[in-house]
Amino acid sequence: MKKYVIGITALCLAGCSTAAPESTAAVSTVPAQAESVWSHDPDMDFDSASDLTPFKYMMVSASTTAFGNVTLYLETEKTGYPGEWDSTGYAGDAMIVEKNNNQGIYTHDGTELYPVSVNKVSTPYIAGIVTGVWKSSDTQSSIVYGFANTATSKAQIFSKDFKSVTEVSLDTFNYDLKTTDRDPYLAYKGDELGVAGMTYSSSGAMSGWAFEKYTPADVKANLIVPVINEQFTTTGYVILASDGSKIVDVSTDMKYRQGSYVNDCYVISDGTYATIVDAGSGGNIATQYQDAKYFEDGYAPVKKSGKWGYIDRTGKEVTDFIFDDACTVYNGYAWVYYHGKYGIINLSDALNDSEKQVNAYWCSPVTEDKIGTLTVKVTDLTIRKGASKESTQTGVCMEGSVYPVFEKKTDENYTWYRINESEWTASEGTWAVFEEAK
Repeated sequence: MKKYVIGITALCLAGCSTAAPESTAAVSTVPAQAESVWSHDPDMDFDSASDLTPFKYMMVSASTTAFGNVTLYLETEKTGYPGEWDSTGYAGDAMIVEKNNNQGIYTHDGTELYPVSVNKVSTPYIAGIVTGVWKSSDTQSSIVYGFANTATSKAQIFSKDFKSVTEVSLDTFNYDLKTTDRDPYLAYKGDELGVAGMTYSSSGAMSGWAFEKYTPADVKANLIVPVINEQFTTTGYVILASDGSKIVDVSTDMKYRQGSYVNDCYVISDGTYATIVDAGSGGNIATQYQDAKYFEDGYAPVKKSGKWGYIDRTGKEVTDFIFDDACTVYNGYAWVYYHGKYGIINLSDALNDSEKQVNAYWCSPVTEDKIGTLTVKVTDLTIRKGASKESTQTGVCMEGSVYPVFEKKTDENYTWYRINESEWTASEGTWAVFEEAK
């Protein structure tokens, strides 16, 4: 009889804050199995899981001749984890989970911080859990996470550990900051850094575009800045050091994905394919995936053939592409959506274990006698639900993956190998090497 032996680490899923609504999350007490790659079994019934939404900009006050005193919204390189970006002081180990349009905050190892109770679509609420600028006094503003209720004209601001909220006036929480292309902004024009924007006459009428040389003070991070021409049209982007000196031009054959400059890399896309680029050298790390997220802890989720997997900083694929969603990594932990539920893999531990691989077998191990092993020798070898090329595709093997084989079938074109309880892959002779069990 086939039997699953997926393990699970006992996790505290109970809310810890007295200010948080009462949690209904269950606590798992099943001991972990040594054979499993899962830190938490794929049994969490959320609709989505994702990183915290970071604040888009760094705000800098500037005194200019052409525009007067203005606030510039800069895009800087993000380092670390989203909760820590832009010196917000929030816990880095936090992410948003969602079920039936209600959101909550969990840690990356599966512990609940704030219950799934923030409704993001019903009439009184706006946008769910967001980040914005909270003006606590006439002179002091800070970047915070919270949610708003228009019916009461109140906002709820999260504590730095996300375990409780504080009620504030809605008009002090700017969660929907908007800028236009006519507002003054930092730009790179003719190899000079400065402020560009529309100027206005004393009567308030637009009087034309202007550019004034300017380098922001007190900015420590690298900047990514639009490049403009004489007509003030954006023609690309450039990466600059904090002193305004150029590091490298951003590739212009694909569009830069705003907000993707994280931990020394950024993402470009043509709308169909995404590529991760090393920001220092301008060289591609991962090329033409269907989608890509950013690197954390040395790994990035990327998508191909409709499924997600992970690559390392060299661009090497280190897992099979078998997940319907994959989150960025925190302290080794990676949330993935597998067979209709979210689970957590300690990716670093699994990849450092010479006897384990994050592939279609290790994510669904079975206890039945194997007839041999199969070593994949090519990229993009398809995994299917049945031993037929017409069968539904469920994933893609990574090159070098090794599977136990439990059953073998041959048709006129391929030899099919069952690599777990219900999934098959095939070889025409050279795609994979089968070795019989001794």
